[in-house]
Amino acid sequence: MWCSIIHCLLRKPDASWIESRTLTRIGGHVSGTEPTPMYVQTRSGRMHAATVGGDIDGPCLVLLHQTPRSWDEFRAVAGLIEGYRIVMPDLPGYGASQALPDNTIESSAAAVLTLLDELRVPCAHLVGHHFGGLVAYQLAVSAPQRVLSLVLSSTPFIDEGERRRRRTAQPFNDIAVQTDGGHLARLWQRRAEYLAHPDPEVQGRYVRDVLAHPDPDRGHAAVAAYRSEDGVGGYSGPVLCIASARDPRAYPRHSRIMAAFPQAREYVLGDGDIASPETCPAEFARAILDFHADVVLR
Repeated sequence: MWCSIIHCLLRKPDASWIESRTLTRIGGHVSGTEPTPMYVQTRSGRMHAATVGGDIDGPCLVLLHQTPRSWDEFRAVAGLIEGYRIVMPDLPGYGASQALPDNTIESSAAAVLTLLDELRVPCAHLVGHHFGGLVAYQLAVSAPQRVLSLVLSSTPFIDEGERRRRRTAQPFNDIAVQTDGGHLARLWQRRAEYLAHPDPEVQGRYVRDVLAHPDPDRGHAAVAAYRSEDGVGGYSGPVLCIASARDPRAYPRHSRIMAAFPQAREYVLGDGDIASPETCPAEFARAILDFHADVVLR
């Protein structure tokens, strides 16, 4: 296992892995366009984002990652979607984006909004996974006129009971550093327990993001303080709630987020897990495109 860990940590991300691992291709092929990185100075600080289709005069699709990941979580999904201007920001404090002094879901959502302002994007389709789903939720209920549609993947509904549970939960990535590097194996193994089919490439990308973050559980603290109930009724546009049947952290409470949006459609990823955008990107992308075709663009 050590050889796999070291190999994946040292290996540079390569978009070519999408073709070799994707069983079903969207639109008949995988986009050959490599994401373009950019730094944008916003009112919330400096943000980093990767974009695909920046020259497309079409709708903007914003993909928001979970904690403690980066835009890289959506690399495969972005390679399977065409016809959109895709923006994948590193949320504040993650990847190469500047951290905010206020560690809240609200401040992260506001930062994404300022990024869209700087990119001159008046409105966009949002997709968020786990932590990114809460950021998308908050953006939609606080600025509904800017959101064309909302896709929430494995997104928890944080009410009082859930806040209490999360405040006492053990930090997921809090593993003491060991001089022999044993903490890397423990981190690898803990994450693998939540994957339906552990993939060394997916695992390596996750571990790289954790190691790059000074406080990889910072996002969990923001989630534990959030009040989802305050946003109920705040967004009346098209909503798709994606559930991952093999995600033990989110799936048991999926009905709560569905109940928050009477207009929501539901899609269950049969092989989905805690890392669905990476472990089943083709089905994930297809769910988004079918939702847009059936509901949003009709």
